[in-house]
Amino acid sequence: MIYAHTLKGCPREAWEPLYGENGHAEKTAAWLESFACPFVPGILPENWPLWRILGLCHDMGKASPAFQRYLELSAAGKKPAKVDHKTAAARWCWDGVELNPLAIMLAYAFTGHHGGLKFGTEQFGDAFRAGEAALMVELIAALPPEFPAPPLSECLPCLPASYRAECLFQLSFMTRMFHSALVDADWLATESFTEPEQAGKRAASLAAYESMAVLSQRLEVRLAEYEDEARHKGGATMRINTLRREIHAACYEAAVQEPGVFRLNVPTGGGKTLSSLSFALEHARLHGMQRVIYVIPYTSIIDQTADDFRRVLGEHHVVEHHSNLGEGKDTESNRFASENWDAPLIVTTAVQFFESLFACGNRRCRKLHNIAHSVIIFDEAQTLPTNLLHPCIMAMKSLKKLCGCTLVLCTATQPELVRRPGFEFGFEAGEIRSLIGEALEARLAREMKRVEVAELGRLELAELVEHVRGRNASALIIVNLTRQAQELYHALEAAGQGGLYHLSARMCPAHRREVLSAVRRRLREGEPTLLVATRVVEAGVDVSFPVVYRDACGLDSLAQAAGRCNRHGEAPMGQVYSYEAADYKLPGTFVDLVDGICARQDALHEGDDPFSADVIARYFRFFYQKRGERSRHGDYEGIMDMVGSTSDFMRCWDFPAMDKAFSLIPGGQMSVLVPYGAEGQALRSRLLACDRAGLMPTREDFRLAQQYSVSVYAADWERLQAMGDMVHKEAGLFMLSDERAYSPETGLRRDVSELSYIC
Repeated sequence: MIYAHTLKGCPREAWEPLYGENGHAEKTAAWLESFACPFVPGILPENWPLWRILGLCHDMGKASPAFQRYLELSAAGKKPAKVDHKTAAARWCWDGVELNPLAIMLAYAFTGHHGGLKFGTEQFGDAFRAGEAALMVELIAALPPEFPAPPLSECLPCLPASYRAECLFQLSFMTRMFHSALVDADWLATESFTEPEQAGKRAASLAAYESMAVLSQRLEVRLAEYEDEARHKGGATMRINTLRREIHAACYEAAVQEPGVFRLNVPTGGGKTLSSLSFALEHARLHGMQRVIYVIPYTSIIDQTADDFRRVLGEHHVVEHHSNLGEGKDTESNRFASENWDAPLIVTTAVQFFESLFACGNRRCRKLHNIAHSVIIFDEAQTLPTNLLHPCIMAMKSLKKLCGCTLVLCTATQPELVRRPGFEFGFEAGEIRSLIGEALEARLAREMKRVEVAELGRLELAELVEHVRGRNASALIIVNLTRQAQELYHALEAAGQGGLYHLSARMCPAHRREVLSAVRRRLREGEPTLLVATRVVEAGVDVSFPVVYRDACGLDSLAQAAGRCNRHGEAPMGQVYSYEAADYKLPGTFVDLVDGICARQDALHEGDDPFSADVIARYFRFFYQKRGERSRHGDYEGIMDMVGSTSDFMRCWDFPAMDKAFSLIPGGQMSVLVPYGAEGQALRSRLLACDRAGLMPTREDFRLAQQYSVSVYAADWERLQAMGDMVHKEAGLFMLSDERAYSPETGLRRDVSELSYIC
């Protein structure tokens, strides 16, 4: 008998066999087949058992005498040297078909199923290809007699002889998906033997999820209730509520359309979030798709969206996967589903989503195969990272073409992502369809006009303060720099302004949530309120002021700012003031903002409506042209160069280098914990107690720490060392202890650290 796993102290008869009906290889193959991933449709020979081969073959190296001896020593409580068992399968599929694309892709998956995807040049060298011929014959002979292994040279016959960059990218993308599916199946199969209780809990959690049909019906019932309540309220918001009902109805009716790429182009305040979910759930039901993934650009708004979904679908069915998950949200079912995204509705961040698609480590890659057969909604699609726009769009196109996904670009300012000269990596003309129809889009642009935009020109700080106070109305003022926000707040405070609040990334997430809650309450009750904020307030934050001021920015940011003005049609028309701060110069690191301002100047002609579809399209064409000139045409880190353009590149793909290069968050940032409020103080006490006891913090406290952290750069980190201490050395958690360093009004103080470039 050949064995795959053992447990310490267990007799041999309790070990898990490698092959056979209850063997690890058979269980892994069964999981892989259950995933039913639609990769490479129409390319592999019909009925070729790719997933069964992956499962039965991945651990063939465990049949070696050396590995069986390793198991014996482990079961006896000894610590033997590691024995390589993952390379044998790669050698088997490599032999004789070295240039066959599928053989190379499977070899990466086999060698990466423990330890992650590697650098091909290092792992597929001469020593790998030489191998131990006699041992390989023995390992192949040990495979089950019914092992389905037609010659790999017969596979992928439709690929062109000369590889274009897009084709090579898709092959590398498929390699990640093969790897992901194998990793997840291997972990699930292993868990069933080594941790059966955990496997049972996971199965019970999965069984508790309702079907897409039930979830879609539940959402429609709840939305009908919301719409009925809004209809009976009447009042000034009646017109907006009527249009929101039309948007919802159009989205729901569009679900019958064939899967593909859609845009949901609706002005801010049009109810895009729940209407897009209405489309997604019904579309998934009609087309047999397995889940909905909602991708949000900022962690600052993800809680709000997830809570909205929970209210309509129930707590259990919404899985959050992001770094700022607070205590009480990370349930057992949420932890299970975060590992492999096996749940009906995933709410995640753009950072988590896109960086996972380019990751090489097993933990982050494990969930990728479960993105297949999904409806993916990209909220605020205009925020796609310009420095990495080329690989991002290539990944999105691969999800549609190879994984059977439907993509929804959801925003009030649709980016121009269509292929054209200078933008050759875009979607094809006509490929992006309107979810609600162009006629309704045009009518909404007219009938949902709720603001007027006035240009104030250059204003010094004192002039801005005078203008704001002279209006004697609640207002939101959005500036570009955190230093600017604090100084404006203090200037208004010195002028005797009441009802004053501040919001920026100098404040920890828990602090920002409290401020937004207080601001919303005051606005509901009609109390005069002035909020000074950076761009953290723009995307998706549901607040509605009668007046909004916006410092110099691109048209997309101006539209987002306008979306916080008269959001629900409370007045016939809201007022947006656009101005340029004369006292502050934008740092060179703000490349998107600088190029957005230039593109706005080029796109906007006298008399234009700044938010019309034609002007927005013209703006994005100028913007992407300007950014392309500075970002190597949307691939600043050269990821497409790493993928290559000929078949020779396949053998030397450097997956770790691609992982490192694809980062949406600038490097060099450190997290500083702040003891904000009673909960922050309690967290500090618990972390210190864990450190003294030699214990690692709990998962809940690690998650909660994200709610009480502020990001700073290395130079600022050095300045803050004297203001705090390492509350948990092994976990590397540093927290401020000097109360003077953190203001309960504006967060991390300016006189402590220069952080003007983080907003």
